[in-house]
Amino acid sequence: MADLNSNDVLNRVLARLNRSLMQYAVDCWPWSRATDTSAIETPEQKFIEQMTVRQRDFVARLVELIMRRGDVVDFGSFPDNSELHYVALDYLLGKLIADEQDLVALLKSALSALHHDPEAVGTVSELLAAETQNVTRLQELLRSVSATAAA
Repeated sequence: MADLNSNDVLNRVLARLNRSLMQYAVDCWPWSRATDTSAIETPEQKFIEQMTVRQRDFVARLVELIMRRGDVVDFGSFPDNSELHYVALDYLLGKLIADEQDLVALLKSALSALHHDPEAVGTVSELLAAETQNVTRLQELLRSVSATAAA
């Protein structure tokens, strides 16, 4: 990313964040349940929704920053995640963790490319901290779900 200008880097971060697997999972709830309670929101759904709300807040902040700089916003598009429909929660959580780890790596790379732009560095640094926390929280949720399933 070193050869891109700040707005290009910010747009890449924006598109990746806006179309993360976590955002996809909340939009379509691809995991299957052991019982037919589809109208009832599970604690795991609520937990993941809380993380996606924070991601959406960062999407809004990035959009505002890019637009204030007079650039065009690129929201990106979802990759084809249809193979993840009707999967077990623990399987989906593993995929979410891997996706969030990839996002963290992108954010670290973006920070090095943005070193000359303090405003962008501030925003991406906050996002990196939030996404790093998401990885930890998802790992804890996976351990909890796995322990419950084993019991």
